Amino acid sequence: MLLEEKVGVITGASGDLGFAMAQALGKAGANIVLASRDKRRLEDAAGKIGIEASRVHIVPTDVGDNKQVKFLMKSSFDRFGSIDVLITAAGIQIRKPAVEFTCDEWERVLKVNLSGTFFCCQEAAKYMIPRRRGKIILVSSLTAEIGIPNIAAYVASRGAIRQLTKALAVEWAKFNINVNCIGPGRFLTKMTQDIFANEEVKNSFIRLIPMGRVGVPDDLVGITVFLASEASNYITGQSFYVDGGWLAAGGNPLG
Repeated sequence: MLLEEKVGVITGASGDLGFAMAQALGKAGANIVLASRDKRRLEDAAGKIGIEASRVHIVPTDVGDNKQVKFLMKSSFDRFGSIDVLITAAGIQIRKPAVEFTCDEWERVLKVNLSGTFFCCQEAAKYMIPRRRGKIILVSSLTAEIGIPNIAAYVASRGAIRQLTKALAVEWAKFNINVNCIGPGRFLTKMTQDIFANEEVKNSFIRLIPMGRVGVPDDLVGITVFLASEASNYITGQSFYVDGGWLAAGGNPLG
């Protein structure tokens, strides 16, 4: 129970990756706050999380709205008395050629993925700084390191999150707040199921992954608990890619 008596706030908690990370914290002993825009999906996630209901709090939140972000953190603190861990897993994606992006579409992706991440960190830090401790885990993507066509806004937001991790880590280290980033590679989720439904496309990705398979949400459990726990106390400003070896292979097909 590495996280017993800790409190973790997870945005995007009704999504596949956010849910897996929230469940990881809960099973490691933490009280957890689940946040996402859809109240019904949040309630469904809370029912499936597998820990006592008294240790789970749901707060419907659009991270693109800073007033809602402020309420999320206040509600979390009021319910459990602290905020020890923040995971920013909320994110959206729009797929289309770069020349076809409208201004509204570009700004929508950046508002949720980048601005939403920053303001969640900012508000959580206001509760962590007085206690001089905290763990912040930003969720980026393999696209912070490589370019993939037709998702320009998403790629830009994820690359920016990698740099934001470094900036916040350096600024808040004096408060004993660790800020790190997890970058999932190709994972099978609701957001990507349309891609993997095409067997040819799916196989083209698998040929780039040395471990020979796409990721599943449970592959994030270990790194999440590690970065949320005291085992990572001297690690900050780092990005950890959970990608089956894709980056290590340099994007070269393996057969």
